[in-house]
Amino acid sequence: MNTQVNLQEVENARQEWLQSRRLGIGGSDVAAILGFSPYKSPYQLWLDKTGRSERKESQNESAHFGNLLEDVVAKEFSRRSGVKVQRITQQLSLADQGEPWAIGNIDRAVINPEIAGNVRYKKNDEGIYRLTTDMILECKTASEYLSKLFGEEGTDQIPDYYLTQCLWYLKITGAKVCYLAVLIGGNKFRMYRIERDDDLIESIFKQVKAFWFNHVIADVPPDPTCFDDVLHRWSNHVVGKQVEADFEHIKLAEELITVQGRLKADKAREDEIKLKIVSTMQDAEMMISQGKSICTYKEQSSTRIDSTLLKKEEPDLFTKYSKTSSTRVFRISNKFKETI
Repeated sequence: MNTQVNLQEVENARQEWLQSRRLGIGGSDVAAILGFSPYKSPYQLWLDKTGRSERKESQNESAHFGNLLEDVVAKEFSRRSGVKVQRITQQLSLADQGEPWAIGNIDRAVINPEIAGNVRYKKNDEGIYRLTTDMILECKTASEYLSKLFGEEGTDQIPDYYLTQCLWYLKITGAKVCYLAVLIGGNKFRMYRIERDDDLIESIFKQVKAFWFNHVIADVPPDPTCFDDVLHRWSNHVVGKQVEADFEHIKLAEELITVQGRLKADKAREDEIKLKIVSTMQDAEMMISQGKSICTYKEQSSTRIDSTLLKKEEPDLFTKYSKTSSTRVFRISNKFKETI
């Protein structure tokens, strides 16, 4: 029973955190604004910040276990580095510097005994709120296939979407160093060090500030950067509406035809290569070289509804459970192709 209550408290706290994120830009938002995030585009972030997102803010398993293992990563960093770390629960911001929208929730502060025996968030001699330390820590978990994105341990060679987050927190906290500890694949622990670079930090801050005021506050969506953005923003076409092509777009359409032609040729070559290989394999499951697998050719089963038969024999049932969906499809006009 207590476990259920505790889980509910954790979920309530998480929902409060998600709501507070809409009041400003946090470290995990920066990569999306700069175009470095593999998970979210600037337009999708704008939808989130303006309350228009249709996506549910639910955790996937990767994020769930990342949160669970945060404390483990922090403790291992402390053990290996020989320094003490402290959890910082409050949200930090640049409100006292006139930028209340610039916020941050860091994972840990690293205690510097030469400054203070514990870390507090208080005004310094200049009247600006700062942590009583010059070092912070970010804790991450990553799957094995992402290991190639991390460079030599002890350097700042980490994925850009982590690097920009660390630099943002250096801006928010005024710290000089941000350590990043990451558990890769569940069994590889790495530690990285990101030092303060004021020129780079200010460049990032300028772009993030422009996004906040020019798009979120102004309620103007940023330009789409992927087809998902386009489909969401202009999900339906206006019957009969036309737009005149300029010289640039005519050349782009011509280039697209050339690219699509290469893709067809590559696909034909792909099919030819596959045919030669599987003809040699015949009924073999695997092709090997020196005991190592080169390729496999296995049966794969799937179960699907025979819609044609269902519609014929059970038309009422087919109608009851049928769902019509639509999406916009981009195609180059055949008449235009003939002019190339």
